[in-house]
Amino acid sequence: MRNQIDADEQDEAPTELKLTKSAWNSWVTSSNVYTRLKKLELNGNGLTNLPSDLERAVPNIEILFLSENKFREIPKVSKLKSLRMISLRGNQLKALSSEHLPASLVWLILTNNRIELINRDVSELVNVRKLMLSHNRLKSIPEEIGGLTGLELIRLSNNELNESLPRELLTLPKLSWISISGNPIAIRPVTNKKEIPKEMVSYNKSQILGLGASGTVYKGRFESKDVAVKIFKHDSKGSDGLAVDEVKIQQLVDHPLAVVANGVFLSDDGTSHEGMVMDLLNNTEAIGLTPSFDTVTRDAGPSDAFQDLSRDDVCKVIWNVGSVLDQLHSFAKVSHSDVYLHNILCDKGIAMVSDFGASFCYGDASHFEAIEVLAFGRLVEDLFAWFLGISVPNSISNVGCISGSPLEEGQLKVLLGSILQPDQGKRPTFSEIMETLSRIPDFDCARKAVEHIIQ
Repeated sequence: MRNQIDADEQDEAPTELKLTKSAWNSWVTSSNVYTRLKKLELNGNGLTNLPSDLERAVPNIEILFLSENKFREIPKVSKLKSLRMISLRGNQLKALSSEHLPASLVWLILTNNRIELINRDVSELVNVRKLMLSHNRLKSIPEEIGGLTGLELIRLSNNELNESLPRELLTLPKLSWISISGNPIAIRPVTNKKEIPKEMVSYNKSQILGLGASGTVYKGRFESKDVAVKIFKHDSKGSDGLAVDEVKIQQLVDHPLAVVANGVFLSDDGTSHEGMVMDLLNNTEAIGLTPSFDTVTRDAGPSDAFQDLSRDDVCKVIWNVGSVLDQLHSFAKVSHSDVYLHNILCDKGIAMVSDFGASFCYGDASHFEAIEVLAFGRLVEDLFAWFLGISVPNSISNVGCISGSPLEEGQLKVLLGSILQPDQGKRPTFSEIMETLSRIPDFDCARKAVEHIIQ
């Protein structure tokens, strides 16, 4: 029987805990109840199971990290009625079933396991908004996944998918972000047009410009110019895809408002891509902050560098992002798959689309463009809410957005209403979006501001 900690101790009890294996073993054998604990991290402890009475010890837990352990099946956490997020990245799971998961779950991370099967009972996870399944062994997705009516983001990169994704998944009304690179059903471009000799590139390991799941960016030199050099992590298995897929996409994308590689180079043995060279962007900042535990799939808000944008500024961002996405989908048949304001960088007031790590080629499947159109609508929604205090028409949901004054009547309101709605078949293409924006006077300044760049 566990003992309730008295009120005085409870007031001083932590709301977050990160425990080593020895600390966890001591913690498990105690009889205390931690009602204030909201987040528990047990990563890398070699765990294969959890205590049968965990819900008594942590009755109000919301976030549970169990990454890099040895679980062979999803542990029994269904009695944790407040659990919103669980990470089982890097375990030994072979199947996804909802049997041991609570209905309260909104964020499920199962990246880098051995999952071969998604059980048909997955349809019971009706509140899940974010599902991470990259780097597993899935060959197909059951149509029952269509029961996840709240799903907004799914990552399926680097599996073994050889069957078309079910319509029930691709037409989910809130689905805005999807990635399928590194699967047989995705198209890996055959191109080497940006490959350069490795000896032409130099970089200083002491001058780190950025760190990410897939690699490290250093300051370097290429063709007598200062550049940014990204060196990929060997066998990286982050939430996005593989380095080889990012490299191929980088060579395919060619838009002046897209932050892409100027060159890519192979490893010394020539068997894999070691890195890529990009323009060195000084004083650039992302417009948004990455999603938080609270916002789940939506950017957490504007970054510190962008607390005040005018309506003209907002229109310029919308125009530039739309222009890039139009080219990707209309000509290259590429889905960016990570359209967020935290991936929109501003350099000297010009917004540019970055981070193609989740991108993939899709051929003629129109569902993927319709999904990304909704992601674009979310981005526009955030811009108007954060910086202008305006609420745009949205017949899907208002998750992640602040309330505000309604957008004035006109072509823009009609356009956004057609984007932010659940019927994919009624959403415009990016070509149609840009055509409509070009007829709206608010966007004249935005179009003219980048004419000299795009031409």
